[in-house]
Amino acid sequence: MAEKNDIRWFAAMTRNAQWQKTGRVLDGMGVGYYIPASYRTLLFLHTDKPTALSLVNAGKIHARFLIDHGTRTLLEVPDKQMEDFMRVLEEPEATCSDVRFEKGDKVRVIRGSLRGVEGEIVESPEGSFLVVRVSSLLLAKVKIPRGDVAPMD
Repeated sequence: MAEKNDIRWFAAMTRNAQWQKTGRVLDGMGVGYYIPASYRTLLFLHTDKPTALSLVNAGKIHARFLIDHGTRTLLEVPDKQMEDFMRVLEEPEATCSDVRFEKGDKVRVIRGSLRGVEGEIVESPEGSFLVVRVSSLLLAKVKIPRGDVAPMD
């Protein structure tokens, strides 16, 4: 059994039609995971690296891992970043995308249901959006009033 400190979030992609089956398999094995409702082909496994690799290599789930090009290994998502990403995607108007935005000011949410979430502010003609990134590959965004955020030091 893996030590608690060996448990990490690993990002992977699966086919759109596979998300329910993948969830049932992982539930049956007791493996933690997260599949965003707005981006069903994205899969985050919460387990140790050997287990994550064996799930795919043994064909128990059909997925391919996202690779961190800096380290040339599986993309690992830190717990705080993953928690913020999931919290943003729980908002009704949130979206998940692999579209890259220009980096904005680093902020922390100080009011509302997302209090404590850290991210960036991106301005567009539609308003201000809080963006939480997973590495440089994925992002979650939600419209947020500027008064609900404060700059990070």
